[in-house]
Amino acid sequence: MNAVEPIPIAPDRRGKQLLDDVVRLFTDLLLTSGATLTMIDDAMSKAIASANENRSSTIFTELGALLRDCMEVMCAWRRDIAFVGSDGEPIPLSESFGEKSFEALCAKAGCKHPHQEILKVLLEFGAVSIRADGMVNSETPTFLLGRSASGGRLATDGLLKQLEGFLHAVHHNVCSVSGNGKPKFERACTVSVASELEPIFDRLVRSRGQEFIDSIDEWLERNAEHESASGRYVELGAGAYFINLGDRLVRRR
Repeated sequence: MNAVEPIPIAPDRRGKQLLDDVVRLFTDLLLTSGATLTMIDDAMSKAIASANENRSSTIFTELGALLRDCMEVMCAWRRDIAFVGSDGEPIPLSESFGEKSFEALCAKAGCKHPHQEILKVLLEFGAVSIRADGMVNSETPTFLLGRSASGGRLATDGLLKQLEGFLHAVHHNVCSVSGNGKPKFERACTVSVASELEPIFDRLVRSRGQEFIDSIDEWLERNAEHESASGRYVELGAGAYFINLGDRLVRRR
């Protein structure tokens, strides 16, 4: 197996570097699975040839450090008692007036960018909206990567970081088979069920998955300020996602 060195964590790596890292990890895993360079090159060529450049109107946006600020704000909005109502949901906020404003929320979340920049991005991605009375309203439980309600934005660096994180875990575990380190936690399950159950399963994954991610994120936030005796830091996290491998005409377990 070709050795892939760990990638140093840099919070503002650009999309091109992230894309190079993802393709490098994916190619190495394909080689490990037994695919030849000729097979990989042929598959890549066919995929590129069949791709339709104009298929999507999505604008790929590199957010860099703004991505983390957006995520921190949306998390703080539903966790800080000062910014939630009696129903436990995020309350509408004025943009920059008083202790219960979007500006105050950004300050409490420790954001590095001006609140105006963060608000602009969240509006573009449909994570928040501006009500008729000028109040800022939360539209999602967290800052979601993907198309907004207006249908046009995708944080490419955030997307690639998710892919890179998953591939790193799989790659590390494949390496660990040959004695190169201890396996990282990596689990998934799939079973063929009636297609009518998919909406129910979707709700189950959303509910349980959010609880899992919240518990991990809360632990990370509590320990984010812990000083390293060695002066070294690593970016850690976990993911949860919905799997649909397509139609099955015959039940298979």
